[in-house]
This record gives sequence, C-alpha cells and structure tokens, in this order.
Amino acid sequence: MILTKPKSVNAGPSSGTGEGVAHSKRWYVALVRMHHEKKVAERLSKMGIDSFVPVQQQIHQWSDRRKMDDTVLLP
Repeated sequence: MILTKPKSVNAGPSSGTGEGVAHSKRWYVALVRMHHEKKVAERLSKMGIDSFVPVQQQIHQWSDRRKMDDTVLLP
C-alpha cells in the first residue's frame, strides 16, 4: 500500500478578495455510547471543539401529560 500526503484545499477564489481567508475544516466521526450523544457534544464544546449532533423535537404522550423532547437523529 502506498500512502500519499493529502493535498490542501483552498476554500477561497483563485484571485481577488478573500483569498486565503476561509479555511476548510476537517470532519471526524466519533463513536460514543448509546444515549450519550448530547452529553459528549456538551463536553466537546466545553473543550472548545465544535461538534454537530442532529436532533429532532418530538412530543411524547402519556396518560397524564405531554412532553416535548429532543431526540438524536443518528443514534
């Protein structure tokens, strides 16, 4: 197997204003424990690391009450 160094991506236009201003970010996927996605995102934000957890609001109905809850789309 041959390993090569990845090429850097320039996010700005080749000429003109804004060249080199925007930098591309690297994306990583983290495998976390089930039902701990929001807690891990909270701890990463405290460490200064941007994270993305897609959530959807759902209404849960019980016999005595209703509750609005944020559920993770990719558990």
